[in-house]
Amino acid sequence: MAKLQGLDRGLRALEIISLSAEGLTLAELASLLEIDRAIAYRIVETLEDHALVTRGPHKRVRLGAGAVALAGRFHPQLVQAAEPVLRELADAVGAAAFLTVAHGDKECVPVLGAEPTRHQGPVRVGYRIGMSHPLAKGANGIAILALGAPDPDDSEEVVRAREAGYSITSGQLQHGATGIASGFEAPGLLGASVGVVAMGPLEKEDIAGQVREAAAKLAALSTA
Repeated sequence: MAKLQGLDRGLRALEIISLSAEGLTLAELASLLEIDRAIAYRIVETLEDHALVTRGPHKRVRLGAGAVALAGRFHPQLVQAAEPVLRELADAVGAAAFLTVAHGDKECVPVLGAEPTRHQGPVRVGYRIGMSHPLAKGANGIAILALGAPDPDDSEEVVRAREAGYSITSGQLQHGATGIASGFEAPGLLGASVGVVAMGPLEKEDIAGQVREAAAKLAALSTA
């Protein structure tokens, strides 16, 4: 089916604006969207009317309070339960911890993250909350795929993850990064996973157990 061009542009604009901490000028936004400045202006005005963006100093466009309100309505019970679990996991492992959910049958999206109190090195994982990637790529997506019933088309990684109760990958989403994740079922979702990601190797057996415990805890909390 054909896309609604105006809606598509507006949503793409929101995504682009969300990636800029300093905000964007109308000219910058128009350039990134590859559209006329006048069209970018109308998009921003429409989004501004719904409080999804705001224009601050020097008229730079940033996300508005409406975007925060919308995000807060995404499975609030699960997100609220996940925050302390992820913080505890990140500190115990010394690596960034993430909650990821399936988005359709081909993609997944990290929706919440936590950094360890003490970083283990100068290099941090470049992992963006809200940025989708293929389910079949990365430990978190593979862990979600492993929740499904066995299928002849399953990759070796999915089969191993289903047998072990966790997945482990290296360098699939970011060069040099290793991820370990475990999937769990949650009401209203197509699948979810908890995982940790670090630059360099991870102690597989010990950390895998902690990740599985975190996933089991969230599965219980999300249905309580």
